[in-house]
Amino acid sequence: MRPLGSTPLKATTRLPFRAPFLPLAMEFVDKGAHGFGYNDRETGGLVLAMEELFAFYARQVAANSVLEIELEDQGYRLALTLSLHTANPDMRAFNLTWHVSTDSQESLEMLGPMLAARSVSSLRLEFGADERLVLRMTRDRDYPAAGVVALPPPDMVASLGLTDPSPDDLRYFAAMVATSGAPFVPAFLTRPGMAADMLAAGHLNAILLTCGDWIMGGVMWRALTESCLELHGPYLFGADPDDRALTLLLDEAVGRISRSNCRGFVRRQGVLVGYERFFDFLGELELTGIGDAAAHSTYYYRQLKEESGGAVYCSGQLASFLAAQYERLCLPRQLRVTATDPSRLRDASVLAVELEYARCLAIIRPLCAGKDMAANLAAHLELLRAEGIENFLVEINTGRGEDTAFATALEETGFVPRLLIPDAGRGDLVVYDHSDRNVRS
Repeated sequence: MRPLGSTPLKATTRLPFRAPFLPLAMEFVDKGAHGFGYNDRETGGLVLAMEELFAFYARQVAANSVLEIELEDQGYRLALTLSLHTANPDMRAFNLTWHVSTDSQESLEMLGPMLAARSVSSLRLEFGADERLVLRMTRDRDYPAAGVVALPPPDMVASLGLTDPSPDDLRYFAAMVATSGAPFVPAFLTRPGMAADMLAAGHLNAILLTCGDWIMGGVMWRALTESCLELHGPYLFGADPDDRALTLLLDEAVGRISRSNCRGFVRRQGVLVGYERFFDFLGELELTGIGDAAAHSTYYYRQLKEESGGAVYCSGQLASFLAAQYERLCLPRQLRVTATDPSRLRDASVLAVELEYARCLAIIRPLCAGKDMAANLAAHLELLRAEGIENFLVEINTGRGEDTAFATALEETGFVPRLLIPDAGRGDLVVYDHSDRNVRS
């Protein structure tokens, strides 16, 4: 773990993108990751990704091409970024639905990218000018799951106070949240060591509620984008009949967030008592196949600064939905209705999938638009249903053309836009739902 609040450490290099330099690229990632303090298992995933992606794309780039590599220690995870120039990169194997067949040479050649995508914790794609492709991967540190710890006795009578937690405090608080069985617990909070390292790295902020020597609750927030934060909690241990504990935590958290540079923040958990004082209501999704406590996912938003405006390019159902939401939320956006030109699409699309088995939920995010978008979405739904997933959401960023290009395909495969979160993506974040469950807005 790095010292609290320290600047992230980075190592960068530029190598000729040719096969003889593959061992040097792998050595750079291996030695760099170990130098940052990651173990063999954590390092191995990124080294494997480096090996497979280098070997695969080196055959596709032009002569005299250069590969730019950046390795960044973010405290709780290691980020590897590869930047290269290639005219028509084949990225089909990044999809969860890709399977290798021993009867197909083409399929076997795609084994490397498939292994790379499945050896890292996350993968994102960006496309720039001059046919530039940027692959951003992360590998989380290995953290044990939360153990059972003691919760406060029900008869606490001392006065309540607020405190800024140390990483050790937050580690224990995370274990208390897990012990309490609270719904809507983010993945990082189920691994207390990860939450502590995120706090130390400055990627998470938190306030704890205390009563004597006991931690009685807490609230956390972290950045979704430069303009939008996400609030997690408040999580409370024990009765709060007059909502005094909840109010203390939210008053302090909202006050601190208001002094930041973000334009707003979102909370997407369950129903919040007295939310009107702190938030506007965005909408609610009902999930199936889980317990009542987590069945309703309610979205609240608080705008803190005047909106700066902007233009959104889209068409069809998405354009109609955005027009209604921008009017309802008084957001100064200019809609520019334009259709995607099929001739400019790549042959294959790519989707990222985040699974939350506790909520029978798959969150799908577009990485790359292609001519097969509807078929790719349908294939992902079929695969995920076979895994027992019952709830499907798609999140798209209105400021990213690779995302808005999916609008027609989403409509064709039964997805409907339900919610909009201002500034929560490169533009706004639109949440699509794939069911006829009741939705209030």
